[in-house]
Amino acid sequence: MHIDPFILAAQIINFLILAYLLKRFLYDKIVQAMNVREAGIARRLSEADRLKAEARQALADSEKRKYAIDAQAADMLDQARLAADQEKNQLMKEVREEVSLMHRRWIEALEMEKSAFLEDLKRHAGAYVFKTVRQVLIDLADEELEQRMVQVFIRRVASLKPDEKRLLEKALDTPEPTISVKTAFELNRQLKKSVEEALKPFLGPDGEIVYETNGRTGAGIEMMAHGYKLSWSIDDYLESLEQKFLQILKKETGASGSKGAAV
Repeated sequence: MHIDPFILAAQIINFLILAYLLKRFLYDKIVQAMNVREAGIARRLSEADRLKAEARQALADSEKRKYAIDAQAADMLDQARLAADQEKNQLMKEVREEVSLMHRRWIEALEMEKSAFLEDLKRHAGAYVFKTVRQVLIDLADEELEQRMVQVFIRRVASLKPDEKRLLEKALDTPEPTISVKTAFELNRQLKKSVEEALKPFLGPDGEIVYETNGRTGAGIEMMAHGYKLSWSIDDYLESLEQKFLQILKKETGASGSKGAAV
């Protein structure tokens, strides 16, 4: 095969010219465009890395905030639970105290009611006993019992205190001193004489004793002298005993109430 040197040289020159032209007008622009594209890609990659880093940071911050919120929520929940427990304990304490107070008041009221009932029962029982005794003594009253009452009355006159004697003397200090003596049964001569001997020092020579019989007087004797009164009877004696009984009952009730309050 014959190769023409001139043609070969011309082809080489043409190739070099073509390469230069390609490089001058095409390859440089392509390289420049590629460089620009690579720079754009690099910028986008850098921006993507930055955004990715920011996203990771945001995620980390979000996780931290979530953890802080969870911790705060847990702390608030614990505080709320603690406050609820304290409130519950306080309410339970108040309820127990109120129940205890109501129980004590109920016991005190029950004790007071019990004491009042027992006091009323004792009072009624005592009144019934004294009423029964009084009625029995009245039913059994006779002249012999009346004599004993007169003897007791005479002893009382003889044992009058100085101020009582002065009151009796003052009552009889009148132009016509009179003493009225009332009994359930008529007194015999001997009893009247005993009464007159007992009252004679107060009457004087001008005095008078008037005897009256009155079944309502009961077993006893009553003396009246111008407003002054002196008497002794089973009713008076039993009434005195009844008053003493009520006083003792009142003291016992007061002592029981004090003990109940102390408890």
